[in-house]
Amino acid sequence: MKRRIFVIILSLITNIHLQAQSSQDDYCRDLDTTYHIINVKDYSFNELLNEGIFTLSRQLDILNVPIRKFQWIIKWHIKRHHFALNQREKNIHRTTFRTISFSYPSISPRGESQWLSGLVTFPVLANNKPTRMLIYHRILAPSYKIAPSNSLPIEAVLTADNTICVFPDYYGCGITEGENLPYVSLNYHGQCAAECALAALDIVRDAGIILSDEFYTWNTGYSQGGGYALATHKYIENSLPQNQSELINLKWSLCGDGVYSPAMYYENAILTGNMGSTPTVFLQGLRSLFYGHKDLMGDLSLRDFLSKKANAVCLDSLLLTHDDGLWDLSDKIEEYIKSHDPADYFSPMVLDTSTAQFKTLMFAFNLDDCILNWTPHAPVVLLHSKKDNCVPYQQATNTFTLLSANPGHCFLVNPKKNGTHVFTSILYFSNILHQSEDKLYKKLVESQKEKNAD
Repeated sequence: MKRRIFVIILSLITNIHLQAQSSQDDYCRDLDTTYHIINVKDYSFNELLNEGIFTLSRQLDILNVPIRKFQWIIKWHIKRHHFALNQREKNIHRTTFRTISFSYPSISPRGESQWLSGLVTFPVLANNKPTRMLIYHRILAPSYKIAPSNSLPIEAVLTADNTICVFPDYYGCGITEGENLPYVSLNYHGQCAAECALAALDIVRDAGIILSDEFYTWNTGYSQGGGYALATHKYIENSLPQNQSELINLKWSLCGDGVYSPAMYYENAILTGNMGSTPTVFLQGLRSLFYGHKDLMGDLSLRDFLSKKANAVCLDSLLLTHDDGLWDLSDKIEEYIKSHDPADYFSPMVLDTSTAQFKTLMFAFNLDDCILNWTPHAPVVLLHSKKDNCVPYQQATNTFTLLSANPGHCFLVNPKKNGTHVFTSILYFSNILHQSEDKLYKKLVESQKEKNAD
């Protein structure tokens, strides 16, 4: 078994990159378009706001959280936002906000040509020139069916800040609904999001929108979206051709409480014997290896990585059956196993860091690492709570250490009130909704500089 695993790893090292690149080059040469329009809708600002709140209410209903607890707070935050379009009297009420769902050419987790989907929103106003683009990576919705391309997200109200907003559908959502989401394939999603942003820029230009001479992009996400945001930053700076990178003109990224190194995340849980508040996140990440790195896994099955207790209740069958969302999976798993101990989920061969099986797992997860072997040029702000009960604070400190080789290019910021993962998500959400982007950046960076000075 050990020898077979070793041979598989050597084969992957020599072949996987060339195969993926060849596949990508082949389909790119055959394309004659950069996007296809799926749907176009125009909204007033109030309609945009109400549609976003309706989408949010659908998500909260699945979580059994009444929307009335949040609706007034959301509206209050948004209405006190000093939108850029308000610089001209009452323009906010006369502006048309256009939303376009579209598909664009990219790749599947297996490196095959694949059309994916997303949403772009932008203001339509005479003689107006949008000043920035936002690439927004959402928190994993409680339902894969609620995707940006078919359900307008509440964050689309940021379009009123004279911003082009781009919302990539994750693989398994939108036009790929029914496919299994490769949950921790960070670098894969980074590539898809960058290509989504480029297609969105083509759509905006074809719609006759002229960009400001000072146009730039900022990039953000929280939790799962936080990891994807950093991976997108890395892909834009390190993998895009220079002319495409210049089109995006990435100014900065805000990454909230995300996993940036899956191998580090899993190893920490195994060594400490604690999987945090959401053990099913680890299981969803493990199963995603069989979607994104099937060749590496060889003839190993998911059962080979699970404990006897997990296999006794056929947990592998549950994990490999497409479910509609993380919360559905979590509820089903908790019917069988109520524990945060890795030993109740993973086999002894996974828990022993000296085994070939553990090393295979770490090698696979390291392919999805988005912090190794680079340092950012545009600033990265890592927002992370010291009391996060889902993604350990160590994930942020290690990321900061590795990315801060260039002084002033990476900042680690703690919320004023360090709380749980969900609590910090509310702070993150509130910050981006009720502060203009430039003021938010200045506030976060200056708070870190003051902390360093002390």
